[in-house]
Amino acid sequence: MASIREAGLGRTRAVVALCRGRLLGSRAARVGQTLAMLCAAGFAAAALTLRFSDGADAALDGLTVTAAHWIAWIAGAPLAFAAAEDHGARDRRDGVEALAAARGISPTALDSARVLGAMSAVGWTLGAPLAALAIFTAALSGRGSVALHRLGIGLATLAFAGVAAVTLGGIGSVCGRVGRARGRWLLAAVVLGPWVLADLAGRGAWSIPGALGAVLDFLLGGRGGSG
Repeated sequence: MASIREAGLGRTRAVVALCRGRLLGSRAARVGQTLAMLCAAGFAAAALTLRFSDGADAALDGLTVTAAHWIAWIAGAPLAFAAAEDHGARDRRDGVEALAAARGISPTALDSARVLGAMSAVGWTLGAPLAALAIFTAALSGRGSVALHRLGIGLATLAFAGVAAVTLGGIGSVCGRVGRARGRWLLAAVVLGPWVLADLAGRGAWSIPGALGAVLDFLLGGRGGSG
């Protein structure tokens, strides 16, 4: 019984990995990954410049926090748009659905795997550069307490990356499934429409971008302003 369950979990992990890989191979996803790395590299260069100009007491925490905001959108948005494609039609065309069915993966399970694959793709794209930046700024610290503080900031931004991955990857996948060929237009309407209306009403946190910003502020708990 345990071996059957393990085999089922192995098939599930394999199909999620396949969906993640196909998503990350898209042009929009590659653009997002490149922008995330360039953004993190730019903030790392700024951190290094501040370290040399201001010494060991240079305030670098704000760089990691600002990088989290930037990377979430310049990298997360292209990934969400990539997830909003009609992957069902694409998988049928490329024979992925037939391959999954031959391995005992139902269409419903494949849909779920696409969602999980999109979430993990967004999480990896956002989390990896943020983790590298947090470790880099910690290495530039002059005291162990400051290094630990900066690593704590990094953990908070990684938690934010997880929330953003679930949000952007999930919404993008649902829009692609519901909207099909117009999935990207549906995603734009779902994200931008409430964002504009909420901003006009002075309730920015009621939109997806505003809510993600509020999550990051909550996770930081005021720690982004010191060190």
